[in-house]
Amino acid sequence: MTARAIQRLIDAGAVIIGMTQMVEFAIGGWGTNHAMGTPWNPVDRDVHRVPGGSSSGSAVAVAAGLVPAAIGSDTGGSIRIPASLCGIVGFKPSFDRIPLEGIAPLGPAFDTLGPITQTVADARLLFCVMAGLPVPEMVSGNSLHVGVPAADQLAPCDPEVLANFERSIEAMRSAGHTVEIFSFPREMTAYQALNGSIVAHDAYRQHKALAEDPATPLDPHVRQRILAGRDIDDARYAALVQDRVAAIAEFRSGWARFDIIALPSTPLPAVPVNTVDESTIPMSRYTRAGNYLDLCGISIPNGITSTGLPTGLQLMSWHGADARLLDFAEQVSRGVSR
Repeated sequence: MTARAIQRLIDAGAVIIGMTQMVEFAIGGWGTNHAMGTPWNPVDRDVHRVPGGSSSGSAVAVAAGLVPAAIGSDTGGSIRIPASLCGIVGFKPSFDRIPLEGIAPLGPAFDTLGPITQTVADARLLFCVMAGLPVPEMVSGNSLHVGVPAADQLAPCDPEVLANFERSIEAMRSAGHTVEIFSFPREMTAYQALNGSIVAHDAYRQHKALAEDPATPLDPHVRQRILAGRDIDDARYAALVQDRVAAIAEFRSGWARFDIIALPSTPLPAVPVNTVDESTIPMSRYTRAGNYLDLCGISIPNGITSTGLPTGLQLMSWHGADARLLDFAEQVSRGVSR
């Protein structure tokens, strides 16, 4: 069957030209695939660099100019990470805004479809079509309250990623927005772990038959990530879910003054594939908080490093504030060089 969100694109006139390679079962932030091959990040034609995951091939196709837009899924950063590393736009809408009928599940508490595009305007268009919404006019000129995590919560971060981020924050101030430094209630690695535990539990119950069968030709690193979920029993899972509900309520009540939360999309630019340590998960350190706290989020290009590698600016807002987030991202993107 054709997924309902994709059928809406077809009905609106989109031409679907094919499927792209990705991380197996959408579990992995590097974008590697040791079973079928890792898509080549087109930002470097000489060195095979990671494209970011899990929607790696979708981002590569857009960044390489093969298509104007592609679709990804985001359970812990899988749209925003590859968009950042490939120098394009990736939008994770509010959870449940785009229907998931016909989509293979990974972590049903977080799974979200979204567009990967060259521009925020294109991301807005695809989002509205897939969500069954009219395309609104952009609203500009409003001064917003932007929350920026304290530097210690972003550490460690590549110096050039951080420098580009700080320049964009200063540009927001200069544009008349109120910028306030704050601290998340928990460390970024804590949100990573909490999101990861819930997803691991769900992924194991979705795919345990394949993961436990040694004859299945799975990416060995993906197999290991799925099997990690068998150590999370139902009682532990229920506690994790209850803790998340409380964490969302705490964050909404304590930080409701912010219209936008800004932070880098990834702490690193794209690294060579042959340097990847699959036992580490740095690329989702800034994205999983958005999934866990039920925020919508977008990554937009945020300048390059001295060696020409893209860096990303991640903007997040409250569940249901997709239109405001897209408006702000479009305004900010006009002042950021690629």
